[in-house]
Amino acid sequence: MSPNSYRSALVLACCVLLGLSVVCEDAHAKYVALTESSNANVDIDVARCHRYDTLQPQGTTNPIISTCDTMSPGLGGLRDKLADHGWLIQGGTYLGGTFDVLNHGARPQLYIGQDPTYRANTFVYATYDLSRIGFAGTSQLVFNANVQAFSYAQENPTGFAINSLYVSQRFNDGRVQVQYGYDEIGNQFYGFALGTSSTTSPAGVGSSIPYEVGFIFNKSAPEINLRLATDSKHFYDRFGVTRSVDPKGPQADWENNNFWGLKWHIPGADALYINELGYQTDAAPQQHMMWIRQGVMYNASRFPDFHGGYADDNYAYYLVGDYQLIQTDAAQPFRGVYVNVKADYAPPDRNVYTGDTGVTFYVLGPFNQPNDAFAVGYTFDELSRSFERMRQASGFTAVDFSRNYSLSYVHRLSRGIYLSNQLSYTVNPIPSPKQPEALTWMTSLSFSY
Repeated sequence: MSPNSYRSALVLACCVLLGLSVVCEDAHAKYVALTESSNANVDIDVARCHRYDTLQPQGTTNPIISTCDTMSPGLGGLRDKLADHGWLIQGGTYLGGTFDVLNHGARPQLYIGQDPTYRANTFVYATYDLSRIGFAGTSQLVFNANVQAFSYAQENPTGFAINSLYVSQRFNDGRVQVQYGYDEIGNQFYGFALGTSSTTSPAGVGSSIPYEVGFIFNKSAPEINLRLATDSKHFYDRFGVTRSVDPKGPQADWENNNFWGLKWHIPGADALYINELGYQTDAAPQQHMMWIRQGVMYNASRFPDFHGGYADDNYAYYLVGDYQLIQTDAAQPFRGVYVNVKADYAPPDRNVYTGDTGVTFYVLGPFNQPNDAFAVGYTFDELSRSFERMRQASGFTAVDFSRNYSLSYVHRLSRGIYLSNQLSYTVNPIPSPKQPEALTWMTSLSFSY
């Protein structure tokens, strides 16, 4: 999976990854007040973090954690020197495991957590301010690479990859955004993290359908996308084109790409088009966060169908919405109770997962812990009847639905270190062969620097 999906930190220490600057400004104001006192003992790195954050990747729906909440916001003065020259370097490490509480171990293993399943990921981000060398608008070069390892080979490939290498430019005060280069396009569309923050990804919005229909992950693909917003910046339209994942699956895509993950063309993987219409407001005093988006995907690649032939293309629809129901802290308006609802569809003759609906209630800043998050969710997956009949005709058992109930909590242990835990109960954990209900516990520890 994308390294963005493994950043299991939650909110920030002095800034919030919900697109807000209120907390940063408040932290800076407190710093100024303290420095006026002769006895003040101030962490200058934290006071400067708002400067570093302006160099973070722009335009993504899964922003990385604030430099304010890394283990060393200033990296011993290095970030300040880099920022003077337009650079930002940031990284992290993720360690996690998933375990079946009901002890349904099997050989061979059939799904994540059936046997104890472990994963590790280390990534680095680097950005450069291209306006310093004459690029128009607010312009960035964005680079992201990672090394990942998985004990269960079917979860994801193990190895090194470049996940992002692209140019992003903004014009007209951010109302026009264009991005081109190599990236995982799922970072720019749909919004797979609750509350638009990658720090909530352990409790995030789950849907396999966009990836089943062609979103690439693990490595990058050539892509270009354009985002246009109204004068208020609330309504927007975003259109993108990228190379599809190999229709044979992510492992084949990984193996057919080059070591760097920058191969232009992979046989059988044609263009993927996506368009998203949305309305978005950030949390602010007397204003609740809202983000509603609707998308259409079209993949020009040929996909095997379940009748023994090939479909000439593939496509999907999605509708996702987040809304802040209650604000619990006027001074930190991002804190509160939220709801996320989603619905996805893909044609059943060429996709195993053909539809899903779900609802998740989540709290940012629960139990007087401003940097924690709590979530409870339910998802119903509709599986292809055509796939079910094909498997049964081959002598295997199969199912036509799956249900998942989840309970998640992400806790900030200290600056830059987060502990995440999730308990999930799943009816029909895999499409085929039929398996008993699974109760899995996922735990992870993340370090940001």
